[in-house]
Amino acid sequence: MSTQYLKRFFKPQSVALFGVTPEPDSMGRVVLKNLVEGGYSHPIYRVGEHPEHFDGVKSVASLDDLEQMPDLAVLCSDADKIPAQIEELGKRKVKAALVLGTRLSQTKYADRFAFNRALRDAAHPYGIRILGPEGMGLLVPAMKLNASYAHQNIRKGNVAYVGQSGILGTAMIDWANGQGIGFSNFLTLGGGIDVDLASVIDYLATDPYTSSLLIQVDSITNAPHFISALRAAARNKLVLVLKSNLSLLAYADRKKLLPPGVDTFDEVYDSILTSCGAVRVDSSDELFDALETLTTIKPLYGERLALISNGMGPSAMAVERLVDKGGVKLAQLQPETVAALAELTGNETTSQNPVDLNADASPEVYQKAVEILSKAKGVDALLVLHAPTQMAPSAATAEAVIKAAKRTRRNVLTSWMGRQSAIEARNLFNDAKIPTYITPEKAADAFMHMVKHRRNQTMLKETPTPVSLQLEEAKLSKAKQMVEQAMENGRDYLRHEEVTDVLELYGFECASSFYADSVEEAIKIARKLETPIAIKTLHKDNCYPFCYDDENAQRWRDLALDLTNPAELEHHVGELSRRIDERFGEQEYRGFTIQRMKRGFQSLQVCTGITRDPVFGPMVFFGIGGYSHDVRADRQLMMPPLNKSLAKAMIRRSRFYPILKQNSSNFEQHLDSLCQVLVRLSEMVIDLPHLRTLEIHPLLVNRNGLLVVDASIGLGQPVKTAITPYPEQLESRIQLRSGREVLVRPIRGEDEPRHLEFFQRLSPESIRLRYFYSRGEPNHDELANWTQIDYDREMAFIATAPRLDGKPGNETLGVVRTTTDADNVSAEFAVVLLDELQGEGLGKLLMQKMIDYCREQGTLEIMGTTMTSNLGMQKLAKKLGFENSYNAEEEAIEMKMMLNEPTEEWQRTRLAH
Repeated sequence: MSTQYLKRFFKPQSVALFGVTPEPDSMGRVVLKNLVEGGYSHPIYRVGEHPEHFDGVKSVASLDDLEQMPDLAVLCSDADKIPAQIEELGKRKVKAALVLGTRLSQTKYADRFAFNRALRDAAHPYGIRILGPEGMGLLVPAMKLNASYAHQNIRKGNVAYVGQSGILGTAMIDWANGQGIGFSNFLTLGGGIDVDLASVIDYLATDPYTSSLLIQVDSITNAPHFISALRAAARNKLVLVLKSNLSLLAYADRKKLLPPGVDTFDEVYDSILTSCGAVRVDSSDELFDALETLTTIKPLYGERLALISNGMGPSAMAVERLVDKGGVKLAQLQPETVAALAELTGNETTSQNPVDLNADASPEVYQKAVEILSKAKGVDALLVLHAPTQMAPSAATAEAVIKAAKRTRRNVLTSWMGRQSAIEARNLFNDAKIPTYITPEKAADAFMHMVKHRRNQTMLKETPTPVSLQLEEAKLSKAKQMVEQAMENGRDYLRHEEVTDVLELYGFECASSFYADSVEEAIKIARKLETPIAIKTLHKDNCYPFCYDDENAQRWRDLALDLTNPAELEHHVGELSRRIDERFGEQEYRGFTIQRMKRGFQSLQVCTGITRDPVFGPMVFFGIGGYSHDVRADRQLMMPPLNKSLAKAMIRRSRFYPILKQNSSNFEQHLDSLCQVLVRLSEMVIDLPHLRTLEIHPLLVNRNGLLVVDASIGLGQPVKTAITPYPEQLESRIQLRSGREVLVRPIRGEDEPRHLEFFQRLSPESIRLRYFYSRGEPNHDELANWTQIDYDREMAFIATAPRLDGKPGNETLGVVRTTTDADNVSAEFAVVLLDELQGEGLGKLLMQKMIDYCREQGTLEIMGTTMTSNLGMQKLAKKLGFENSYNAEEEAIEMKMMLNEPTEEWQRTRLAH
């Protein structure tokens, strides 16, 4: 949806309330009171049947009696009246309606779905946007706006809270006020029938007064929009997400909502949020603690943590939690630091990390210890723990720690254990904006929030290693043909031999398999092979991926392994045949596959492949192979497209990674090969959209390399990936005036090193004309933002060609990029070329390609700004059809071109402004 009218929710210049009744505890009356007492300074209107004054605001009978139409309408009426009120507001060009909690009992609506449908039907013809229903409301301290039924107002801060549960929102307000924590914006979406979570995230991601986002999610509908918005927000702000697990659903219902082969929602959402750069919290209790961390956090430059306590018990509790949560390594203290601490404590053995100050540690000793560690090399953050004793009073010790903590740039977290004697100390920390937690475990969790955010950001911005696994056109065509032929024949799976063919087309090495339709034929083939032999029966159940049942037994009862002589062979093949006859009819029986056993060479087993989530679409999975319960316990998931860096991060999260590191004869080579496997699987998802599921199990890893022993593929209706993959179809070759052939293509993360070289070759004048000032060399984070783009939101085309100096590889010659607003109304462009390419016609070719692209995307206008001295850019813009005008305020030239005509009124309004 458009984010344009979200300004009418967050920054309304007038508000009208519907459904305000005389009862002091009615919802409408509570909302009116909150608006007035909150200090909202713009006009407030009441529309309804009760003309008397309430809270100093007089009512009017109808909208026609108002002096002006409101920016925002807040509806607290009975459910039966609300759709008609929405329609009346729409007719009068009101564009924003906040529908608060509604009771449907004793109304004409059969259920919530019928009511929501009535709201949509009323709003759609007029373009009025609805926030709700069933939400708690909206609070914006900067506007002194409290359009909610919350029992308290909120303080002003820099954290935005967006939730889907109204009741949890009121609890969050109560807790935050108790802790002295404020918000930049606070709202709950309720049903979210129109204004959705993704649109609000988009809006808040650009809010200069919001530094962090705290998001509570019950369900997600438009996965691509949500993921795109979350990725964009997490690149610039700290984002924490509380996702419920739908535990109220019956087991059978939960299974229907899970991707095939995945047992819990945790696996799905952990991977989704990690991929987007957000940090997940697991409970409302952790959400409250996370909010405290958000409001006091400093930038975390490393993970090396030092602990201080007045006894080893609290430290042990914290360290155990840190290990469970993510394997944080404690800081290794330098000899000079240990010596200083030993002089302080009188005991060198307790001066190692964690540092034990002993039960009699005075406030002065605590203060000195914090000062020593906050200056120590190799220490990035401190966790100070305290248990009350007669010798170490809680409040006095807290005051001493606060003095030391205020003198350091490093993060200092605290946990003052106890209740009665610790309350005053925790209040002191809250007033000093130093994060404090009731237990050591909670403090460890808070530190891990910071660590996970740092790790996610590092992973997202890591420069991908170039890897060329693009399938040849002939092989791709053959793979597509096999899939399409199977579906035309009415099959939603590929036969075993077809699966092997497809995998080999994508570069997988597969074990040699032989096929037989009868017992006699299977025995005949097996006798010709070198022993030991493995035979598997093929039937309707095991031709699909994830063919193990809840007892983890089904996978093995259709296999006969390690057959070494004719007698064993005949006996086991006969047994397999009898089992199949008992379980399936002849139509479900599909013969045998025979392989020579692949053992030895210190083989390790992997289970990997593709699954499909009902909401988020295709996902690649990876984990340990072998017994089914091990496989199910190690499902690491990630959304395609994958590059080598993301694949490596996925493998590192698995239980298989330490096993590989400990047992591999060539660890780096094996890790690289497994990364290529995951990238190939990602390519298969994009190339073969009918591919619903794929399971490779086992994939053997040994000194000979990687070998697929068994695999299966399930087919279904085509589904797009939630993240737009690299748009290969936009690549084109052009010829410059000099005759040099150039490839113009979308930028990729792998281009970062060449993009830095490109920037370094620009003249100071070219840099000044591009950026409007003389700037230094970009750092890694800037380059990552320039090259690792979201193709749904922005586009950058680069011109690249083989180097002329004879060195291997290509060089970047020029780049044009656009950033499009969330409504797809306006795209802002920028273009820059190497100085020696001026006059080759490259600038015009790049600009024309971008214009054509934006027009095809439905963008209404493309615009740019250049300096008055940049006559070359102004001339090029005129040639391409831009209208140039002078902006006196900015002292710059604005260039605009209409690409598509607006079709809706709000689009015309946007363009007019």
